[in-house]
Amino acid sequence: MRERSQEHPLLAWDESALAFRKGRPVHRSEPVRLRLGEPAPPKPRMVDHHSLPAPVVSARLKECMEPLSLQGVQWVPADVQVGDAVLHYWLMHMWRRVHCVDRTRSTLAFEVGDGAVLSIDKLVLDEDVLSAVPLEERLAFRLEEAVVHLFHRSVVDRVMSLTPPPEGLRFIPVSDWNDSAGFR
Repeated sequence: MRERSQEHPLLAWDESALAFRKGRPVHRSEPVRLRLGEPAPPKPRMVDHHSLPAPVVSARLKECMEPLSLQGVQWVPADVQVGDAVLHYWLMHMWRRVHCVDRTRSTLAFEVGDGAVLSIDKLVLDEDVLSAVPLEERLAFRLEEAVVHLFHRSVVDRVMSLTPPPEGLRFIPVSDWNDSAGFR
């Protein structure tokens, strides 16, 4: 999740994002085009992690995680327009989605009609579903039920062991996560 800071900008697409919403790898010959999202800070500070809400990371974070061969993750070059400059980042396209929210132990609000999850006040993952997925396939994935990106503790430890520590991100344990976690 992005670090709470008024200086670290959110990012926005500067092109169509449709191909990235289909839950599969994309085929690109050039970097995706991103820009600062609204409201853009007066003096944006570009750091190791920004939110699209998909993770957009520095080369340093990509180089840290890439050796893990995260299944279901595609590293897509991303050019971010910041004023007159174009900065080079990496979109962490987490196309693997796992339907693993425990609907009985989580506290959820649902869309009337189709039953889609509108909000999550308490997140509990279904251990039976996760245990059926080999560990190497669930080191990093996105929930099927909501736009929530999950990382195994081993990935978190690897990223947080960088010196100096990465800027612009924070990891929230699933037991502490809810829809308002980004505002705490």
